[in-house]
Amino acid sequence: MLCKVESGGIRGEVPLSIEQRTQVDSYLSNFDLNGVDVRWVDDRNLNTAYGNMFGQEVLQIGSDVVPGNVGLGTVTANSRVSLNGTLAHEIVGHREAALAGRTQDLLYLEEAQASIRAARFAPDLTSTERFTLLRDGITRLQNTPTGPVKIRDVKDLLYIQNR
Repeated sequence: MLCKVESGGIRGEVPLSIEQRTQVDSYLSNFDLNGVDVRWVDDRNLNTAYGNMFGQEVLQIGSDVVPGNVGLGTVTANSRVSLNGTLAHEIVGHREAALAGRTQDLLYLEEAQASIRAARFAPDLTSTERFTLLRDGITRLQNTPTGPVKIRDVKDLLYIQNR
């Protein structure tokens, strides 16, 4: 059965292989996820995400946890974020900020913060994975509804200085 995530090929769109699920499980072992409901999702409307649903922490793992198969012409940092980088973005970026009460009201700030936090603080990422996450965070600040935002103008708002 094909997963119906549609990302224009930028992120994975087919069900995860056994090897990919094993890699997910391996990377998740770096974190204390007691009390977090980890769910595998293969649905057009559900992607990899962390959130709180009716008082329950939920980490959904979808096919978009892996980069898309876009080849050498890949132009976006987001399309190159690795499986481990994506999980770090959700756990270190979104979850740890939420637990600290430091989430952002504006989506582009929340997403930039999550990628920058993951790049700085996540365990077991390569330097390339960290660089790609930083590029993703900066790119998210460049593509806002109101125009580009410079990191120096928002760095004090973001929870990126400490873990």
